[in-house]
Amino acid sequence: MDQASANAMTTGPSLVTDPGPGRTLMVFEPVLVRRIVALGVPVIIGMLTQTAINQVDTLFVGRLDEKTAVAGTAALGYSMILMWAFGGFLAAIAVGTQAMTARRYGAGDIEGAGRVLANSLSLALLSSTLVTAIAVAIVPAIFQLLHHDPLVRELGVSFCRVRFLGILGMVTTASLKSFYDGIGRVRVHMTVAIVMNVINLVLCWALVFGNLGAPRLEVAGAAWAASISGLSGTGMMLWWALRRDDRRHFKAFRVENLDRGIALGVARLSVFSGLATVFVMSGFAVFLGIVGKIDEREQLAGVNAAAAQLIISITMLIFMSCIAFGTATATLVSQSLGAKKPELAARYGWQSVLICTIVMAVIGALVSAFPEPVLRVFLPADATQSELLKDQVIEVATGSLRFCGLLAPIAAAALVLTQALYGAGESRFVMIAEGILHLFCLVPLAWIFAIGLDLGLLGCWYATAVYGLALATITGLKFARGSWHHTRI
Repeated sequence: MDQASANAMTTGPSLVTDPGPGRTLMVFEPVLVRRIVALGVPVIIGMLTQTAINQVDTLFVGRLDEKTAVAGTAALGYSMILMWAFGGFLAAIAVGTQAMTARRYGAGDIEGAGRVLANSLSLALLSSTLVTAIAVAIVPAIFQLLHHDPLVRELGVSFCRVRFLGILGMVTTASLKSFYDGIGRVRVHMTVAIVMNVINLVLCWALVFGNLGAPRLEVAGAAWAASISGLSGTGMMLWWALRRDDRRHFKAFRVENLDRGIALGVARLSVFSGLATVFVMSGFAVFLGIVGKIDEREQLAGVNAAAAQLIISITMLIFMSCIAFGTATATLVSQSLGAKKPELAARYGWQSVLICTIVMAVIGALVSAFPEPVLRVFLPADATQSELLKDQVIEVATGSLRFCGLLAPIAAAALVLTQALYGAGESRFVMIAEGILHLFCLVPLAWIFAIGLDLGLLGCWYATAVYGLALATITGLKFARGSWHHTRI
């Protein structure tokens, strides 16, 4: 199949048709902007909707009785870090799958894109089964190291053991999503993610509070809702991939497609991304451990930990939009490289950076201007309960959230550039950069600012600012130099 036929399968104009000479980096190119937005918006909707599953957990747990709400919110913070340390490492299979799919699709090799999916799914099923067993076994020992409060430990372990059952669905869905993202059909996952979120919302309401005749499981109920909805999403994605038109066109589900070379290619690109995810999550786990030390020093039962989790929940909603645009950018970069148009790939990258930086500057300014109302959405004060502890959490979190809003444009640039480099096949570079910055920047500076200089929770976010600026600088220089133009995958 020729290039024109391949690109005809995507919605809208060909993604690798060059609209003409590029402009300066600080000027919008309308044609490229429209293509980026056309891919990026459905990805944003899908990712935010899927991410909302975790935010719904926080919202429902925050409406339990005061003691359970505060301890449960703190436990969820650590649990999400661990979920992404295990499941996120494997879900990084999306990076290799998307990059290789888009590269072949951009070159017009449609069946080659299908072979990537076949090998990606095989890796997803095998790896997620093994890691789930390991994660469930060792989570109690991990929580012994993460927090001093017995209730936080108890709730965290019970939540994680159930939530880890969703790793299989998480990784398999990531494999299928990245395939469809790589060929530009981003609405597939968007639709599935919306349905998943509805399922999770209903189950969470039923299982956390014991509605509809369901048992009242409280924090563990949120875990069951998330795991069940995740596996439901996997079933929907598989149903879509097994439809007759896609089976006939991509010929993915054939035994002869299993190829060690392709599987190793997906694994090689993905393992570096997975290690980068582990570095990020491990760094933030230690980061939250430092927050726990602040609670211990100030003799507060999880107040700073709960405040940190609220801030992470809010900022994740913001930064997921950046990652979504970055995911769209990765497809555009990789398809352009497959079509032998590296200059167009670079222009897509810089246009995405420009779009996200401006949008996040506006959103960040609004968050900084109105931090307390935003926080109360995630940890509401129930008039029938004592509001003292919840108000204390919001008081601690307000200054930090205001500061984080100011960091949004920097984080946006770093996240988009990171995803663009993933699309170019530079996952090893990203892994090294993330590892160095977490080991020698984020973690030590968080300790120095928060504990050594006694700046408390705000000191931790000062360290995050330095880390974000360094990541944006390093990835920006790498992308500008253009050595990735010749990376083969």
